[in-house]
Amino acid sequence: MTTFDIPVLDEVHAVAPQLDTLPGRCVPYAMAAGEGERHELGGQLITVIARPEDTGGQFGAAYVYGGKGTETPFLSHDREHRFLYVTDGRLQVWLPGESHLLVPGDSVTVPAGTPYAYRMLAHRTRFLSWLTVGDGHRWSQATGHATQSHVFDSAAAPMSDARQSELADRFGIRFHDLEKKDLPAVTGTALPAAESPYVLQAGEGDRWASLDQLNTYLARPRNTGGTYFAMHTMGGKSSYIPRHFHREHTENFFCIEGRILLHANGREITLTKGDFLHAPAGTIHSFAFDSHDTQMLGLLTTGVFEKFFEYMNVPTDAHVHTEGGDMQFPADGFARARAELDLEVVGPPPARGAGR
Repeated sequence: MTTFDIPVLDEVHAVAPQLDTLPGRCVPYAMAAGEGERHELGGQLITVIARPEDTGGQFGAAYVYGGKGTETPFLSHDREHRFLYVTDGRLQVWLPGESHLLVPGDSVTVPAGTPYAYRMLAHRTRFLSWLTVGDGHRWSQATGHATQSHVFDSAAAPMSDARQSELADRFGIRFHDLEKKDLPAVTGTALPAAESPYVLQAGEGDRWASLDQLNTYLARPRNTGGTYFAMHTMGGKSSYIPRHFHREHTENFFCIEGRILLHANGREITLTKGDFLHAPAGTIHSFAFDSHDTQMLGLLTTGVFEKFFEYMNVPTDAHVHTEGGDMQFPADGFARARAELDLEVVGPPPARGAGR
């Protein structure tokens, strides 16, 4: 079993976030869009922004970028869940007994052992790929080749089946001889009750509103075996929240649109579209939205913090946040979160510009 370097909390508190480099140990770091370990695989540019050695073995993450017609065979992962979130273009995804056309904001959750396949339908299609171990990205690195380019090779030949399967067993990949049919789209508007494959259309999911923001669960711990949950947050300009840290879970911030200010261990970092920040347990952090109509994707490991968003928000059927509402800060909910959940407040909100 692989072991990973996980610093103690006091050490994490003191580490300034690294920028645009994979640290090789579980400490806070940020990656600007396009930065990371890049490799080419059959016409796809895969930019790895988190490896198991960077996250204490909790997950791996990459952006996958390709052109129209690029596709995969049916495959499955023996040891890990996969979550895809489309940011650009159009993507066709096949799941057992159904197929879907995905556009930006759509996501697909695939449990371990579930066959799936995808085809890129637009000339510049990109999605975020999240794996609960990271073996799938390691496999694509081993079968592809390293590149310094920030764009995919539109003239690259598709990867041969023999080359794709050569290292598959080592990384827990299975190929399935299934036909890609245009089948009815069964899922799309609600989270299932358990671990099952599903697609969620943009704006759908369990929605909770508070303080000029809309928070939408795209995946709950019940859908991921308790390994993570996915939260989409949209809203206008906002103030920093109190500085805090967590002892038992990691927060990962992806900027989908707009600008996000993240204060991590005394350093202020601005995220714009495609940027990412990893805040492992022990990172003293806060965030604020710095532009109107900002969208953030949060992927939190494990699921211990799930109820925070329910304590701090009210359920809603709306699909967009409300500006200038009369909601007050949910003091009772915040007190309950501090008492019951993995939340340790260490100070007031930071001042904007502090730590730059």
